[in-house]
Amino acid sequence: MSYLIWLSRVALLGLVGTATSAILLFSTGTKENIDSNQVIALTQENIQTWKSRVASPPTPTAQLSTQKQFEDEIQVPERHFDLNQSLSLNSSLFATSTSLGMVAIGVAEGNYRLFIEDGTLYLEQTPGYFGHTDPGNLSWGEVVTNYGPCSDQGRSGGNIAKAEQMCSQRSLGGLSRQLVDLNAVGIDPNGDLEALLNTADLYNQAKLIHSRKFPEALALARQGGKTGIEAIAWARTASFYINEYQEFDLQQGENKASGLLGICVRENLPITEWQCVYKDQLRRAQAIASVLDKYRQISSI
Repeated sequence: MSYLIWLSRVALLGLVGTATSAILLFSTGTKENIDSNQVIALTQENIQTWKSRVASPPTPTAQLSTQKQFEDEIQVPERHFDLNQSLSLNSSLFATSTSLGMVAIGVAEGNYRLFIEDGTLYLEQTPGYFGHTDPGNLSWGEVVTNYGPCSDQGRSGGNIAKAEQMCSQRSLGGLSRQLVDLNAVGIDPNGDLEALLNTADLYNQAKLIHSRKFPEALALARQGGKTGIEAIAWARTASFYINEYQEFDLQQGENKASGLLGICVRENLPITEWQCVYKDQLRRAQAIASVLDKYRQISSI
């Protein structure tokens, strides 16, 4: 049995806008047998707002090559930032299990598959959505069954509706801190949607400290000349290097990605710790980029 959630093109564009809803059509069979649950029309203004938010961030002009140079020389541009306004703009990213932010996390986790067919964007729940053993937890001998879009660490007890709700609630719970952290290093969380979604995904995947350090690492990567997915994957990997003072530190820090490192050991992969973590972080960054790319494609049809 396939589990398809059909997202209409127009409604999909409104998922990241404020005060908007989606047209959701659910199916437990073929796409031809889809039944409508609710239909809500969106305005052209909503669509234009969404299109402006998925624009790629500007290419950095400064060229800094080391962490020390970054810390000593970077100047965060002055920009008015209102947390309440930013929360109002971005909370809808994680409002439901089919909101853009949750779709991005679900695809990165391997629990969603997003695809375009005949001009329509489809969201499919993979078998992992309904229960799979977390490979990272096995690294310290713990068997945990994940459910829902975010791989909920078993918190829902297998209740899918509860897992969906808890995934959204947890993502929303971390949003304020993520918005502030990105802004603090000069990354506009309201304009750089890809950076925000990767911060949220890292918060979902790992301990809080790593999503807290990711914005700093991303600013360093971009100031050093890295761009796009390369900068994001590098920064996600670098965020796992933490020193004894709980600081982001590539020179003296220890790689704290114990779950991922354990997977590489179990699979006997002949790679370094950096390569082990980078391999996974690149995959997740590419998954999130593919989600945004499909949203862009559907907006141009």
